[in-house]
Amino acid sequence: MELVKKILIMIIVYLMTIGIVKAQSKISGLEELVEREEEVRLLSMSDNGMWMAWQSTYESRLPELKIASVRNAALQRTEAGAGQWQFIRKNEIMYRVGHTAKLVDLAKNKEISFSEVKNVSYSRPLDVVYIHYAGTLTGRLDCYNKQWKNVFSVSQVSRVIDSGGGLLIIRRSASGNEVLTYDGKKASTIYTTASEIYSAGPSGVKAGGWLVREKGDQGIILLWVSPGRSPVALSVDNDTQFDAIQQGPSAVSDAVLLTVEKNRVKKNSIVDIWYGKDYDLEAHFREDKITKRVLWFPETDRLIETDHKDYGSVGAVGQSGLFLRAAVDHEQVDKNDNAAVEAVEHYALYDPVTGQNRSFAYTSGAFITDSEGKFMLYVEGDQWMAYDTVHGTRQKGLSVQKDAIPYFISAHEVLWVAGKKMWRQHLVTLKKKFIASFTADHLEILNASRDKSLMEYKIISQSVDFSRKMVIKMSDEKQNRSSIVSWHHGIVSVIAEETEDRISEFIFDKTLTSYCWMAENFNRPPEIRMTGKDHISRTIYTAVPKTSAGQITMKRLTYKGAAGEDLSAAVYFPPGFSKDKTYPVVVSIYEIQNKNANRYLRATFKNSRGFNERLFLESGYMVMLPDINNTGSKGPGIVALQNVNAALDGLATIRQADMKRVGLVGQSYGGYEVNFIATHSDRFAAYISGASIADIINTSFSFNYNFFSADYYRYEDGQFKLGKFIENKEKYYSNNPLYYADQVNSPMLLWTGTNDKNVSPEQTRSFYKCIA
Repeated sequence: MELVKKILIMIIVYLMTIGIVKAQSKISGLEELVEREEEVRLLSMSDNGMWMAWQSTYESRLPELKIASVRNAALQRTEAGAGQWQFIRKNEIMYRVGHTAKLVDLAKNKEISFSEVKNVSYSRPLDVVYIHYAGTLTGRLDCYNKQWKNVFSVSQVSRVIDSGGGLLIIRRSASGNEVLTYDGKKASTIYTTASEIYSAGPSGVKAGGWLVREKGDQGIILLWVSPGRSPVALSVDNDTQFDAIQQGPSAVSDAVLLTVEKNRVKKNSIVDIWYGKDYDLEAHFREDKITKRVLWFPETDRLIETDHKDYGSVGAVGQSGLFLRAAVDHEQVDKNDNAAVEAVEHYALYDPVTGQNRSFAYTSGAFITDSEGKFMLYVEGDQWMAYDTVHGTRQKGLSVQKDAIPYFISAHEVLWVAGKKMWRQHLVTLKKKFIASFTADHLEILNASRDKSLMEYKIISQSVDFSRKMVIKMSDEKQNRSSIVSWHHGIVSVIAEETEDRISEFIFDKTLTSYCWMAENFNRPPEIRMTGKDHISRTIYTAVPKTSAGQITMKRLTYKGAAGEDLSAAVYFPPGFSKDKTYPVVVSIYEIQNKNANRYLRATFKNSRGFNERLFLESGYMVMLPDINNTGSKGPGIVALQNVNAALDGLATIRQADMKRVGLVGQSYGGYEVNFIATHSDRFAAYISGASIADIINTSFSFNYNFFSADYYRYEDGQFKLGKFIENKEKYYSNNPLYYADQVNSPMLLWTGTNDKNVSPEQTRSFYKCIA
């Protein structure tokens, strides 16, 4: 943080010294402002909707846990340094402050503290708070019931795992290391060994039992411990010890899906040979791993290897017994070739019973399913498809627009949200029924159930309980306005009125009666608001109630992009702005920025961009954030120049903007844009470019040590959208800042991180040497 603070101060002082702005605000004043700021985050609500908690963070002092009563709309408790909090039961909360844990009854204003705590948590199924101790009490575990009485205690504990139905406890005993299970009434030993136990958890198979990982002399051993307490060790190719074992969701009820790894020691050599056929260049820097993905049937100790030379790894499709996998493109040169594009891939369903891979889809998007996995929805071409995994048939003719969003409401029925309308459709008969139409352009169901844990395999489980109220966020993205309503059987109730405020961290209680959210705008710090049965919105808490931000105003300019599209720029005016004065202007650029126009302008030095709008506003600048949209065939530098010039033309209509004192700032990709504009423009009095790219030809063929891969994919199809160099040499040449460095005619500050692995600091040094 100190480094970023120094960069920001250096930038402000730099602009002052070259005459862009006078010292209208002392640095010490900015430091005082920053210390008063407060960021509100991690909003949570008790199950009964009566209490709220959040964390307030500050520039340099300890974060604070704050707890408020919804009924009284007042703070109940503030605890500096507290974290890891959790509401339990109706009126209780537990949290940690360092190595002290506190359990508090908020209604009775009663609390109990525990010292030397390593971890504290709550098991909802058992209704017990369990505390694992450190320090002189190292290894003790205590469980407390709802009367706050200690109902279970055990010593020499190394780990506690909440398995969802009880506690699994790993501990040292007189007979060795053991795993206990505690069900809220009694504890019993399920496994004992002389070896160190790393972890334990439910097996996930229909027969029950547990999976235990223990230390072997040559790696990790995985055992299935049956409900009868009999252990069975995993063996792959007669090997029972591995360097890594990962468990994934399985679509087969009596099998565990595992990825096992064995490390092959990388030979040290003064020569490292790279071949043209090398697909994963990271292998030249890491230990080589032999990876196998297997389905293990522990009850019968049977193994199925799922790896196939023509297909990738498998992801479970609900409980269908099938696994999704993508075909391997043997023509692909590098593992990141398609990282920046929505490449159409060929998909198959793997059936472990037959061993067959059944081809069924060509798509660039994700597959939407429910927990059962009977149907898979996906876009092929310009239309939605439904694949019936039970019968192996594909349903065409869903007649739903491509940008519609599906939510399963049963195994055979889906709710479609498209624009401002909703339909439900039966996936067997394909019959559709219109449900509702709303006034906004975009709808998002906030209380839908989403599981993206298998996104690596392009699988998303998404559903909504249609029998309950749906909580819907309605947005008008062009007007930057939104509201939140509930909908149930045609009845709409307003939760949050339509507003230009930014609404975030929306939460609700289990009964969908109490709702809470944060609202903010560029000149108004975050407020915590809530509404209940009376549907009256009230403010529970306001961060930084007394601030100069309220004096900041904003004007939105509109202009056309390179392809004739509508773009906008937000122009902010400083506190104490006078129509009779002129002001220096700082223009900060990146890509599209208008979606953040209603984000509170919090003053902070903790910003890796090297730019903070509020600090410049408080220093007497106007600030402009224009949109840059890299479309068309001209290239990113030329488009940025055109877009910024169009925004500057709009800025020139504001007579208070001193067009002779305009500075341009950008970092990373924005720094590249600054570099290019600096070589082609005479409209700026100064430039600041941070961690930027100066030579797109050099970097497109360089090796990225942050991702350990070739970097050309970012230039061909990523942010730069330049296409292949061999086919677009002139575009690369004409958009390359380094080739025009001699044309920079205003002072320029360049900064970079000397240990930056993503954008080499040599790019900044090269541009500096060309300018100097």
